Amino acid sequence: MKYWDGYKFVVAEDFTIQTAILGYAVETRHAILTPDGKLTARQGYPWDGNSGPFPDIKSSIEASCGHDILCDFVNEGLLPFFLQPLIDQEYYIVCVRKGMWWRLARSLMLAIRWYMTGKGSKKFTREIHEA
Repeated sequence: MKYWDGYKFVVAEDFTIQTAILGYAVETRHAILTPDGKLTARQGYPWDGNSGPFPDIKSSIEASCGHDILCDFVNEGLLPFFLQPLIDQEYYIVCVRKGMWWRLARSLMLAIRWYMTGKGSKKFTREIHEA
C-alpha cells in the first residue's frame, strides 16, 4: 500500500468560490477552475488546513482549501508559477469574506508567502510512504 500523510480535512460536499484567477480552465478529479474564475472543490478532496503553526479557525478553513487546490494546480504544472502571489492573495480575500479581521488575514497571507518562498519556490510534493 502507498499513501501520503499530513491530511486532516476532506471536502464533504462540492463547494464553489469566486477567485481572481481568470482565463484558465483546469479540471482534475478533485477540483475545477473555470475561465471566469470559479473554483469548485469536489467531494473527497483532502487537504491539511493552514500551513505552519497557524490554527485552523472557521474563517480560514475554506480559504486554506482553495489555496491548497490552486497550489496543487501550480505544482502539477496546470497553472503557471507566476500566479502564486495572486493565489496567496486569494487566501486573504476568502478569509476576510468569511469574517476574519483583515489584519489577521493579512498576517496569515504574508506568512504563507514567506513559507511558499521556501517550499513553493521549488516543486513541493508530498513524500510517498509504503506500508
